Amino acid sequence: MDWNLVLVWALKSGIFFFIIITACAYYTLAERVVSAFIQDRRGPNRAGPAGLLQPLADGIKFLTKEEIFPKNVNKGMYLIAPAISVICAIMAWSIIPLGGHIPLPPLLANAVGFDRLDLQIANPNTGILFMFAISSLSVYGIILAGWSSNNKYSLMGGIRSTAQMISYELPLGLSVVAVVLLSGSLKLTDINDAQKGLWFIFTLPGFIAFLIFSVSMFAETNRLPFDLAEAESELVVGFHTEYGAFKFALFFIAEYMNMITMSCVVSLLFFGGYNVPFGILEGSDFQPLLGLVIFVVKVLFFAFLFMWVRWTLPRFRYDQLMVLGWKKLIPWALFNIVIASTYVVFWGKHWKGIFN
Repeated sequence: MDWNLVLVWALKSGIFFFIIITACAYYTLAERVVSAFIQDRRGPNRAGPAGLLQPLADGIKFLTKEEIFPKNVNKGMYLIAPAISVICAIMAWSIIPLGGHIPLPPLLANAVGFDRLDLQIANPNTGILFMFAISSLSVYGIILAGWSSNNKYSLMGGIRSTAQMISYELPLGLSVVAVVLLSGSLKLTDINDAQKGLWFIFTLPGFIAFLIFSVSMFAETNRLPFDLAEAESELVVGFHTEYGAFKFALFFIAEYMNMITMSCVVSLLFFGGYNVPFGILEGSDFQPLLGLVIFVVKVLFFAFLFMWVRWTLPRFRYDQLMVLGWKKLIPWALFNIVIASTYVVFWGKHWKGIFN
């Protein structure tokens, strides 16, 4: 076993975990600021300068609140449900590439035994397939939370969310099939590299896939206008009605982590990921760092889109949600696969030349 690789992997995992947890904390602050701006009111401005310590105050509150177990809950399932949600969110983040390869100085390269550092924890050949497999497991956290709480509102929220997530997994996965056909790979880094010449969003199958993926990712993350699992006017707060203190915080963290993950994925699949446009600094040691900055800007845009849509659009009815998924998105996703296949089969060489 190469202990240098193990040490680097553990160090990268720790750094990535710190980044995603910090990003989630300040994502909550950003959402409060954006919602205050949209509603023409003041946002958080008490905890620290300009409210910047509000996430820290929230964390202290969640950690110090009294842990309460409602009567007649199934304690084992009740406790494991939020853990499943947050673990699945963290595992999905593990295959997100933040950039290319950073070359190491010769002295450091000789010490560790390799000459470059990948800005990614893991890069499996079935990258996007792995992500969908992990995201499908997160359904168990929600349905177990609703069932184990011994609360009818929670159970209804869990059932709603399970049906919603299973339904929208189909158009989400089918939309990505078009991208896989165009790139010829399931690896996120290969999909990113296939867009060096032209982003997939600027192609017909890529544009249709993007529209389907965008709608589906809102439903997958239980965000407005598809937050039927947490509909306050109907179900209190849905599947986590009986959760408080740090147990509720885990569901909260998982939701925001999933939004950041989806923002990364949509940037990688359709908007060129961390590719630097126009070949700027091509071959330079600074190119990976510039690509990282460009990738972060794209992710921030889609993270803002989640907030903008939440405070702008009204909630769908549940029957409208199901009709949209099964009768609209799935047929269009299947038709888009036909379009992408036609391009690849009849104009394969020309198509590859455009992208590379």
